[in-house]
Amino acid sequence: MEKWKDLNIKDKIAIVSAIVAFCAGWALSIAAFLVPPIGEIHDSVLWILGQSLVYCASVFGVASYFTSEAVRLRHDLKKMMIGYEERMAASDSAD
Repeated sequence: MEKWKDLNIKDKIAIVSAIVAFCAGWALSIAAFLVPPIGEIHDSVLWILGQSLVYCASVFGVASYFTSEAVRLRHDLKKMMIGYEERMAASDSAD
């Protein structure tokens, strides 16, 4: 897991904007309960909440997917290189 100071500016902007969208979506939904007619939420407010949640999921989901894929790729490459080194050592000792 990367630390905040190690992230590039693009990732920082994506994370901050996802957090802002998440908070704004929920704040708008809560505020919709408080304006007349009290207790009813208009469809547009629910649509905005849904869009903000989809955006958050895409930012955090895509980031975690690529992080896990990069870790898996490094693991596979390391395993492949160890196997290659073992084969090279075996062929050198056979000579």
